[in-house]
Amino acid sequence: MKMNPWTLSVLLLLAGPLGADPGWHVEYPDSFCVVEGSTATIPCSFTHPAGLRVERVVWCPNHKFCSGTTPNVYDSSNVRADSRFLYLGDRVRNCTLKIIKTVKQDAATYRFRFETNGNKYNKYTGRKGVRVNVTNGEVVKVRSSVTDNVVKEGGQVTLTCTSACSFHQLDVHWYRNGHVLSETGPALHLSYLTNDDAGDYTCSLDSSWQKTSAPWSLVVVEDEEKSGWRVTVSVVSVLLAVILLLAGLVFAKRRHAQKKASEVIQKQEVDRKQEAVGASDEVSYATVHFKPSSSRSAPGPEHETVYSEVVR
Repeated sequence: MKMNPWTLSVLLLLAGPLGADPGWHVEYPDSFCVVEGSTATIPCSFTHPAGLRVERVVWCPNHKFCSGTTPNVYDSSNVRADSRFLYLGDRVRNCTLKIIKTVKQDAATYRFRFETNGNKYNKYTGRKGVRVNVTNGEVVKVRSSVTDNVVKEGGQVTLTCTSACSFHQLDVHWYRNGHVLSETGPALHLSYLTNDDAGDYTCSLDSSWQKTSAPWSLVVVEDEEKSGWRVTVSVVSVLLAVILLLAGLVFAKRRHAQKKASEVIQKQEVDRKQEAVGASDEVSYATVHFKPSSSRSAPGPEHETVYSEVVR
């Protein structure tokens, strides 16, 4: 049976590349919803037979083939500046697409198409597509893995940003007491809690705070066992300090007494030396002044005679 070229082209597009090679494939989720004003990421991957090189990739809304002049949101051969649709993939296996600050008009079924080198039939579109729903009335909430807001010090808690819309692949920002946290994503894991972790936690679906949850308050309390242990340690520390202080006083008093005794001994030694010096001086003096003279002789007759003559 003969078939005109136009009919053959349509069948090839519907069936994929010539021969329906299973190596041609595009994988993405069936659908998910996005809160208006938030940023969403459509995960996507693709494969093709070995030996081919991808030359063009295209994302388009609401079209089964993304072929020809079909309106698209991304075309690697004609990249538009300042587009809210950011291609995060490559030309090897990754075809992920990011939608920034979604609007109502972004609700659509998106499909990915890639074209390779070789003949004109070496191209493929993931016809299943992924349905993106955009909603705007959901209340964003913070849910906790614990039953109440009180957690013991050293414990852990997981906070989840929830809404009627799934947050799969959504950009979620977290805040504590109004200050932005470095963690992002639908879940916030807090472990080894301290009093510094206490406060009001909120989540937002965009950095403008247009879709922000009500605050969820976390209270961190001391563990009684750890608190009792700290009290015991404190008491022991105080007792040790008192013992060290008393020992220091006793040691200082003993040193003072030893110093006084040493001073007394030194003074007594000096006194003994001074007494010894004085006694030596007295002995020398007596020897000099009271020693009898061996050259003295008795008066002779001549002296007596002269004396008698003078008396007359």
